[in-house]
Amino acid sequence: MKGRALAILLVILLLTGCMGRPVSFTLDEGGNYTGFDWVEEGYTRQAARLYGWVVLEDLAIQENGTVWQRFLQRAGEGKAAGVRVAEFFGEEMCLIDVFFRDGQYRAFFSDGFDMRDEPFPFLLTLSGETNGQPGYAVVLAGDDSLTYEQVMHKFFSSQYPIEDIPAHRLLFLGTGEPNW
Repeated sequence: MKGRALAILLVILLLTGCMGRPVSFTLDEGGNYTGFDWVEEGYTRQAARLYGWVVLEDLAIQENGTVWQRFLQRAGEGKAAGVRVAEFFGEEMCLIDVFFRDGQYRAFFSDGFDMRDEPFPFLLTLSGETNGQPGYAVVLAGDDSLTYEQVMHKFFSSQYPIEDIPAHRLLFLGTGEPNW
């Protein structure tokens, strides 16, 4: 009987995990994002998938692409939305929390480098080529004139004058065509 109850509890936990954990837009009194305060080290790809986070690996969304699609749809409808992206580099993981609130996009990275609330009016998926290969960049931007070439040039070179590139924040890069 205990084994059966344990199995049922495990199934319930897995099912609730698959529904996704909401991402909360929380700032401290200094205006810094606090959404990673509860996050522990060592999440696996499977745990990220079960939590309903978008799993990004090898420059492509590998799991929960529909979660990203729902985020884009809600934001496109002007509704408040939030999504967590778990980007894996080998065994290392970085979390990216992306929000749409009050007509503005915001993004925060778990590396803790910069947790200031910096809103942008546009979320763009820019396409182009790098070394003859198709790719894309997902960015938050201050205006919609930003190009893939500008993003990639700034990403790979420090010699491009910064004032020539519209304000933006790179979320992630991908190869090929976006798969969402």
